[in-house]
This record gives sequence, C-alpha cells and structure tokens, in this order.
Amino acid sequence: MNSAQARRKPRAMVLGGYGLIGSACLRALADAGFEVTGVGRDARAIARLSDQADWLQRDIARATAEDWTRDLAGVDVVVNASGALQDGARDSLCAIHETAIAALCKAIGTQPIRFVQISAAGADIDAPTAFMATKGRGDTIVMDSAIDWVILRPTLVLGRAAYGGTALLRAAAATPLVGFSVLPDTPVQTVSLDDLSAAVVQAAKGSIAPRTLADLSAPEVHSFGNLTRT
Repeated sequence: MNSAQARRKPRAMVLGGYGLIGSACLRALADAGFEVTGVGRDARAIARLSDQADWLQRDIARATAEDWTRDLAGVDVVVNASGALQDGARDSLCAIHETAIAALCKAIGTQPIRFVQISAAGADIDAPTAFMATKGRGDTIVMDSAIDWVILRPTLVLGRAAYGGTALLRAAAATPLVGFSVLPDTPVQTVSLDDLSAAVVQAAKGSIAPRTLADLSAPEVHSFGNLTRT
C-alpha cells in the first residue's frame, strides 16, 4: 500500500440517505471519519442535504447490478437505509426490499465491501404484513449471499423528525381520543435513532463480526399511550 492509499479515508455509501434513518447514518459516518456518498431519487431532498455528503441521484428500486458495479468503485461500506412502508404509486415493497437487494449483492460479489442492512425487528418471510414479509425476504437474500454482511433489526425507531413509526406516534398524540382509546396498553419496544446510527458506525468500522444478525432495542418496554404522551 502506498502512502496515498494509507491516508485514504474509508468511503461509505448510504442508500436512502435523506430519510430519517439514512440521514442520521450519513452524519454519524461522516463524524466517524468516513467519506460519505448518499443515494436517493428525490432531487429536492438531495439538495437539502447537499452540504453534508456527496450524492448520487438514483432510483434504487430500478438500479441494475451493472449500475451498482459502476457506482461501488472505491466504496468500502454500503449501508442500506432505504425502504417503503407500503406499496404505492411510486413505491413497490418487492422492488425496494427484495429486487434492489439482490442487485446489490450481485454487484458486490466477492469484493471486500461490507454491506450493512437496516431491516426491522419482526422481519420474516412468513410475516403477516407485506412490509415485514418483504423485509424478511430481503434479509434472506443477503444471508444467502457470499458477501460480508451485517443485518441490524431495530424496533420502533424514535427520532426528532416525524417519519414512519415516529410519525404514527405524533399523529396519535394529536388525536388523543382515537389513539389512546384504541391502543392505550399496547406494549411497544423502541430504539433511539442515535443508538441505531452508532451501531451502523460500529458495523461500518468492522467492530461487529461478519454475518451478524442483531435485533436492536432499548431494554424498557412502553405502552403506546405513554409514548404518545411523552
């Protein structure tokens, strides 16, 4: 290794880099000394975070293995923080959670690139919801591949921004007669966005062993009603 290579910062690519989880991972990786490239399809969202990382505008669900092979040149770590909550006009759960993962794994192949998959606690191919089932199938694609992978399965991720589960809690808090009466005693496990992004950094640095599947959750269990009141 020459002196220029020895001084080179590790490069991380964050898929879904402008989402709640992706943007937190992007910042945490940059703070940890990585050169970071964010990936997403929304030009306006990219523009809002253009000062925090380099960006690649790409529709992750439509990218081929050949596309990713070009994009991954010089990349040491890929963090997949992309995802969708349900099928819609612009989103396909199967395309985002499964097809895209298969293309990425094929592109990585035997290259020394660590793949950090941010999944969800409860993801399983036999799960009753399309979200959890497609997440589970995507995880299976990763685990069946020959790449260097770490899969993190967080419980409900809580952050300051309203998105996904956090948005659900805020909506329930805004309509307490509905939220508290329907789901007041439902137990909910959570994990902070900071703890999740810290785990991603540890995985990116190689501090977590290859082929690790880990659930992430705070030790406390809350009721839905208590969460919406805090």
